[in-house]
Amino acid sequence: MQIRAYLVAIDGISAEAVWRAARGFISGKVRDHNRAFAPSSASFAEECRNQQAVMAAQSRPRLEPEPETQKPKVAAYKMQLLSAAANGSRSAKRELARMFPDNPIIARAARDAQEAAG
Repeated sequence: MQIRAYLVAIDGISAEAVWRAARGFISGKVRDHNRAFAPSSASFAEECRNQQAVMAAQSRPRLEPEPETQKPKVAAYKMQLLSAAANGSRSAKRELARMFPDNPIIARAARDAQEAAG
């Protein structure tokens, strides 16, 4: 009867997944399993399903990362202005607002700096 319970529990699972699960239990590599006892049919079936999911994940084609494209470097003076603006320089914020009039974040920071000054 116990063997029949195992067979019912693993119905529809590939033989490779069953073999991997059995090997895991025999070698003591299955977490949360008391090695002094045989696994229940439900625990064995759960481990079989886990192994089948691992096998499916391993068989999926891997996506190749897109090649990195060279992006234009930011001019050093712009980085200095950004640093100065981050440190509270009002003139740097105004200069950035002139350089990037369409950027709402920079425009708001420049406007806040003018209001604070004035």
